[in-house]
Amino acid sequence: MLRILLAEDDVNHATLACQTLEDEGHRITLADNGKSALEAVVRERFDLVLLDMRLPEIDGREFIGRVRMADGSVKSIPIVVLTGYGVRQHIDFFKRHGVRHYLAKPYDCDELAAIIRAYDTH
Repeated sequence: MLRILLAEDDVNHATLACQTLEDEGHRITLADNGKSALEAVVRERFDLVLLDMRLPEIDGREFIGRVRMADGSVKSIPIVVLTGYGVRQHIDFFKRHGVRHYLAKPYDCDELAAIIRAYDTH
């Protein structure tokens, strides 16, 4: 079981991801904007962040940058990106900031579950 922070402002995508991951036995905390996601990742311990790139208040690029500049274990937390606005323009950024996995919306729930399983080494 992983503790996952899901940063997603779209209710339908959040519901789908939560159901998929809870069915896999993971514990999900939902943040509907980048500011609350950043506050949560600093305040609580998560095994993984699922991050929508287009969030209100703090977007995905800024969130990733701030997390990677943080102190302690926060800066090394795995981030899986979910985006509906194209991946190509972000690939170099992802590589520079240690984002190994990303999914374009709409994504397949089985594909999401398979990616998350790769991080569940317990």
